[in-house]
Amino acid sequence: MHISRIELEKIKSHAAASFDFTRGTTAITGENGAGKTTIIEAVAWALFDLLEYKKEDFIKRGEKKGTVRVTFESGLDEREYVVYRDTGAGYHVTDPRLNTRIADKKEEVFRFLWQHLGLEPGTDLKSLFRQAIGVPQGTFTAIFLDGATERKVAFDRLLKVEEYRQAAERLRETTRYLDVAIVGVREVIARSEGELNRSESITEEHANVVEQVESLGKEIEKIAADLAERQTAIQKLDDEERSVSTLKSTLERFRAEKEKSQLVFAQSQTSLERSIDAAAKIDSVRSDHERHLATLARFKELERERETRDRLRTEFAKTDAALVNVKAEQKRLEQELETVGKAHRDIEELRPKAIEQQTLEKDIAALRETIAAARSATDRITSINGSLERLRGSFRANQTAIREAGAKAVTAKTVGELETSASSIVHQLANLRAGLERDEKFQSEIKGGLCPILSQKCLNLKEGETLESFVSSQFSNLKSQISNLEIEQTSVAAALRTARDGEKSVSEVVVLKRREAEMTEEGKGLNAKKAELENQINAGAVAEKQLASTEANLRVLDDPTARIRFLEKEIVRENDIRDGIREVEANLERLGSDRKLFEEQLDEHKELDDQWQHLTMERDATAEAHRLFLTNEVDAASLAIRQTENDAAKATLSEVSTKLEVAEKDYRDAAGGYDAETHRLGRVDLLAAERNHAETRATLDAAKRREQQLGAELARFAEIRKSMQAEFQEKERLETVAETTAFIRDTLKEAAPRVARNYVYHVSLEANLMFREITGNAEQTLKWGEDYAIMLEEDGYERPFQSLSGGEQMAAALSVRLALLKQLTDIRIAFFDEPTTNMDAERRENLAMQISRITHFDQLFVISHDDTFDSYVDNVLAIG
Repeated sequence: MHISRIELEKIKSHAAASFDFTRGTTAITGENGAGKTTIIEAVAWALFDLLEYKKEDFIKRGEKKGTVRVTFESGLDEREYVVYRDTGAGYHVTDPRLNTRIADKKEEVFRFLWQHLGLEPGTDLKSLFRQAIGVPQGTFTAIFLDGATERKVAFDRLLKVEEYRQAAERLRETTRYLDVAIVGVREVIARSEGELNRSESITEEHANVVEQVESLGKEIEKIAADLAERQTAIQKLDDEERSVSTLKSTLERFRAEKEKSQLVFAQSQTSLERSIDAAAKIDSVRSDHERHLATLARFKELERERETRDRLRTEFAKTDAALVNVKAEQKRLEQELETVGKAHRDIEELRPKAIEQQTLEKDIAALRETIAAARSATDRITSINGSLERLRGSFRANQTAIREAGAKAVTAKTVGELETSASSIVHQLANLRAGLERDEKFQSEIKGGLCPILSQKCLNLKEGETLESFVSSQFSNLKSQISNLEIEQTSVAAALRTARDGEKSVSEVVVLKRREAEMTEEGKGLNAKKAELENQINAGAVAEKQLASTEANLRVLDDPTARIRFLEKEIVRENDIRDGIREVEANLERLGSDRKLFEEQLDEHKELDDQWQHLTMERDATAEAHRLFLTNEVDAASLAIRQTENDAAKATLSEVSTKLEVAEKDYRDAAGGYDAETHRLGRVDLLAAERNHAETRATLDAAKRREQQLGAELARFAEIRKSMQAEFQEKERLETVAETTAFIRDTLKEAAPRVARNYVYHVSLEANLMFREITGNAEQTLKWGEDYAIMLEEDGYERPFQSLSGGEQMAAALSVRLALLKQLTDIRIAFFDEPTTNMDAERRENLAMQISRITHFDQLFVISHDDTFDSYVDNVLAIG
């Protein structure tokens, strides 16, 4: 697959932007803050659901919603699709050729992406992007520098190793559940068996209870017949008892009524005598009582008049107090008006001084700014001097590097000649070693000095020379030639490596000279800035002298502006003061008129106190007669009523006495024919019969209930026997499932490390091939261990990741991450965000060269704020 277009709308610094991409390596360049990283973040968010901060911070400032569209060509069906996502709830995939939405909402979009990105369903998209596809800025090698624990957490999640452990762990709960279920079923079976042990005794008891119910039924019939006879006899005696009791109650009632009538007659006689005495007393004090009532009526009239007089006195006192307050307010306002007039005069005198004060304050502010700039310039000059010193050191080091690289570059011209020599030596060595091997085989075929072809002594040998000695001399010559060629090959190889390093130095010289020009321009700029700052320091010294003199002149003026502001606040109140004076004068006139009116009204009540004293004496003289009249008035008024009541009470007493005599005679006649003892003994016998009947009935009811309980118990035993068969079947099923679950859990636990080792093995092989391709060095071997640590083997020694150089670390990390991506997915896209951070120019060039050597990937994106990668990539996208 490859990404063909990215569209951003209201995302961070992009109001509306679109970017088209082709296959190959693309460098995205621009100044810091131009929005380069935002492109990677948009892809991570739309395709991999990864956003490292809040969506509110992803939206362009001041906007409510932002949108991202990523168009990519699927490696599955080679069709283009558009993934749309906004910061609201919008998330879907569209087929632009059909103009149809084919996936909607997060769950459907994830299933689509897993399929078309060549991922297994359930893959953690965030972890895949963060650890392999788009490693965050500055963290490319970080995970390999971390401890084994941190590496295990990160890569186990990426390789889905943890999923096997989690699956096995989740099955632990299933196993526990099955164990509990089996124990539960066994307990149910045990309880059922325990309950069935009681079935024989329950059956026997049920038969006994049925027999008892039949016997009690017959017995209760006999008891019920005897009880009915006894109840009839007692009913007759009860009727006689009720009759006697009724007559006795009547007799007692008449006796009580007679006592009550006697009491009522005596009370009415007493009340009548009290009313006669009260009537005589009222007649003797009636005239004084009427004089007392007249006096009280006159008192009410004088009371109202006295209240009116007191109210007038109060209002008069208030008016006097108000007059005093208003006169004091009038005096205060006149004094304040005089103060305002003086403020007008003082302001006119202070205005010229205030103008002079403003001029001096402006001069002081300007002088202080000049002094502050001078002080700041001193610190900045110190910083510039430090920068210049560092720049001079860098400039000298750069010149040294130019000279060294220039010297090395001279050897680059001999690369072709040396490669030809090296190839020639290799061919010669091969021929000589083949000849030596052929002669050694020939020697083994010589037997007794005879020629192996003719089976006779060789005729070409010198006198005294054997065939074996002849062949041995040939071995010495060949070995001597091979040794000389190997020495020459070592020398040529060393020279070739030096010449190849010289080739690298050719491009390095160009970079170093460009850096030399940059440092020269930077030095000129710093010197110009330093001269400007020195002028500011000189101006500051002059300003300090002027500042002291100007501040002294300002102190002499004593802040006339502030004094004017204070006096202006006083003047603002002038109109209010004059309005207040007019209001006070009106109040004085009104209060004087009110005071005169109150004096006239008080004169009308001068004789009120004399009249009040006379009435008080009259009231006291008739008070006793008035009290005596009121005390006896009620009793005197009831005289006629009490006479009537006394006559009625006397008649009632006579009537009740007659009725009492008749009731006494009726009671004596009825009581003579009733025997109370016989009645009591009959009740005792009836009570015993009823108790016996109730006890027998209760025993019968209890026996019937027990019969029902035992019947239900026997039915339940039948159900238990039936259900036990199902429980036995369930126990066997649960035990089978438990065995299967334990087997699956053990398999998953063993699978996790095996899967990890398999992934690591294949990723390590792929990463080693990529590392050799990137570095161009086939003598080094990159290994990725089972603890996810990177090792580099060279000349039989292993070097850990921490001991590698910065360039080697970046190339190794790059190889492992790309190998992971290649092994785990069908995705052939990767993003490198500012991979040259904290690198010098040489290392940046080396990394750019290494990335340019990466093959087998559809698209590589490099984010950089400089032009290091421009000459090594297929496409350059500059963002301004």
